[in-house]
Amino acid sequence: MKAIDIRWRDLDAYAHVNQAVYLTYGEEVLDAWFIERVGRWDYVARRTTIEYRSELTLEDGRAIGTVELVRLGTTSLTTKTTLAAPDGRVAAEIENVVVVIDGKGGGARPITAEERAALSA
Repeated sequence: MKAIDIRWRDLDAYAHVNQAVYLTYGEEVLDAWFIERVGRWDYVARRTTIEYRSELTLEDGRAIGTVELVRLGTTSLTTKTTLAAPDGRVAAEIENVVVVIDGKGGGARPITAEERAALSA
């Protein structure tokens, strides 16, 4: 779980968190999840889908993010990130498919056995 403070600059003209900011929040939550499990990881996004459920406003104060592993492939994985208000109201669900890369500008690399175990825990 990761809490992200909602900033005034995150809001749009309707005084709720702008739709594009949800993706930024989701990326912060996913990065923290990876760091907690496998350390710093190099990956690129293959696909991202966002289902908006309810608005977040400045009055909510924070977005609370959680991640769960949906699928683990050879070089990619699918996760579901949930962003919620502190009261538990779900604001968005984000499905990410990411591909692990070697970090040196190269292509995809296989997920190691150690990484699989850590991600599945």
